[in-house]
Amino acid sequence: MREKQQPYFDQSVSDNYRNLYTRYYTRLYNYGRKFTTDIILIEDSIQDIFLDYWKRKDTHRQPEAINSYFFSAFRYSLFKKINREKKHVSLSDEKEEPDFSIHHFASRYEASPDMEEQIQAALRQLTGRQREALFLRFYEGLSYEEIAVIMDISVKASYKLMARALLQLKNTLPLPVWLLFWSMLNRYPVHF
Repeated sequence: MREKQQPYFDQSVSDNYRNLYTRYYTRLYNYGRKFTTDIILIEDSIQDIFLDYWKRKDTHRQPEAINSYFFSAFRYSLFKKINREKKHVSLSDEKEEPDFSIHHFASRYEASPDMEEQIQAALRQLTGRQREALFLRFYEGLSYEEIAVIMDISVKASYKLMARALLQLKNTLPLPVWLLFWSMLNRYPVHF
């Protein structure tokens, strides 16, 4: 009697992969838009990391910190492609507005256009790294440890980066606007 052959891949593995792709595609795409407006580079980077993840499924265990794995792999892939294409990327370039924006948080609030402009102006005063850390912490809900892995810094540096960004925003914004912005930030899930 012949043994029943196992399929090349288990359907549950395929379903898990599809679920991961669905879960992370939009998040990684939005994150990539902070660095470049080149949609093709962003989508290629996403495809590359998921293709690499699929190729390694038999030889590697699933990473324990899946959030930081996908974000850091995507960030590395995107920056490598940007450098290869010799595109200039400036996180503080005011002409490109896809980077960290008040609109990431304001969708649930009806802030006046004046308040939104004050918040946006304060965000533009932050460094690109500070805006990136705020985005990862409050929009993506990542831990300081995950932010450290993604940004290739120490955990202590991720705390300092966040503290300095929040302090600068607090000192820059009028109190009512700061309180509105702080409440916007805290409406999103933050994992400790």
